[in-house]
Amino acid sequence: MKKTITITFCIVIALVLAGAPIGLSQEDFSADLLIEELNRAENLINSGEISQALDSLLGVRSILDSKIKELSKAAGTETDLGPSGSRVKIGYVNAKEAFTVFTQAVEEERKSAKEKSEELISLREEVLKGEISESDYKRQRDVLQAERLKAQLEIDIAMLDKMLQAEGFESVSGRLFDIKEQVGPIVDELEKVLEDIREGTAVPEEVSQTLSQIRRQYDQLDNLLTSLIEKKIFQITNLRAEEEGYDLVLRQENVVLYRNSDKIDDLTEMTKKALREEIGSK
Repeated sequence: MKKTITITFCIVIALVLAGAPIGLSQEDFSADLLIEELNRAENLINSGEISQALDSLLGVRSILDSKIKELSKAAGTETDLGPSGSRVKIGYVNAKEAFTVFTQAVEEERKSAKEKSEELISLREEVLKGEISESDYKRQRDVLQAERLKAQLEIDIAMLDKMLQAEGFESVSGRLFDIKEQVGPIVDELEKVLEDIREGTAVPEEVSQTLSQIRRQYDQLDNLLTSLIEKKIFQITNLRAEEEGYDLVLRQENVVLYRNSDKIDDLTEMTKKALREEIGSK
């Protein structure tokens, strides 16, 4: 053990003295403090106080690490380096922005759902102005809510079809088929509700209860589909990042608060391009 400390002592002294040729004084480099701490560590080990000795050595290491960073900065070489001395390549991806590749692929279906939402707002304004009766408002509201819900389900169906046709989703095709099979009965039930409302045979309380139930089912399926899409986004990002030689890729949301654009790369567009290729979207 004493032999090990002596060797360590010699190495550190060599590092201290190596600072002299580049204009560092002993005071600048805290050489006296280093020697004092090393002597203290050696004495502690000789007396069997190993834990306290390690604390002293860690203090020495901290001083050296700090000085090395200062020297690197002064030399203009302050970079994140890997074990081999090469620059660590870091990037990040905005998952929400990458997700727009999928929403844009079903833009027509999304327009239909948006139109129904706008019609609901207009209908509400009409009843507030007294232009329609409360009973007419409720009946038309139920129809529009059901039609909007149907349009939202059609968005998911269109997305499922695109994903099932894409080779890149073969690994999750079984789960995609399961989701699509669950959507079918929900759409059928919704169609029946719409028919009853239009014919005037629907009971308002039952309509409200049925639509709420269908909404919950839709939310569950939509969340599951969204989860699968997010996994695909991260999978694509990882593959492309590995091909480009990246060492670390972060998710921007809730992780990246600040980045130096000269050192940290935005991989979002690269990911979006790869996703478009996967689902055959322009």
